[in-house]
Amino acid sequence: MKILVRPAAVFALFSGLAAFAGCGGGGSPGLCGAPKGQVALVYPAPGSTGIPDGFPGIVLGSTNGLGPSYDAVLQQAGTVLQVPQGRVALAPTPLPSPYLLPAFPNPIYQISAARIVLLSGAKYQVYLNDSNSNCGLSSIGSFTAQ
Repeated sequence: MKILVRPAAVFALFSGLAAFAGCGGGGSPGLCGAPKGQVALVYPAPGSTGIPDGFPGIVLGSTNGLGPSYDAVLQQAGTVLQVPQGRVALAPTPLPSPYLLPAFPNPIYQISAARIVLLSGAKYQVYLNDSNSNCGLSSIGSFTAQ
């Protein structure tokens, strides 16, 4: 039995694998899957402490707005459990406190909210997720519950 290998097919296979590896399939995901422009964690302010367990959700600020495929994901420090917070929607006004204004002008504020109870004293990492991509999550900050 003779196996015929076409150079174009081999090139296409390796090109696809390289693209996948650069987008969370291997190595660091970076901002893969994030929209063009800038995105910042607004609430809870990065590094904040004492966030109440009934918090309203994760507020994000971006230069161009996030599409409906985006959500925030929480991960409690020391665990592997990641909890999606729901698709983004327009953030409430006034913004919950403590918040941090993004360093870029005219941010569009959106909230990713799910009713969860935070564990007292636990530290949470916040990630940005695009469910329409095969990319890994992008870390955007952390906070500690009260």
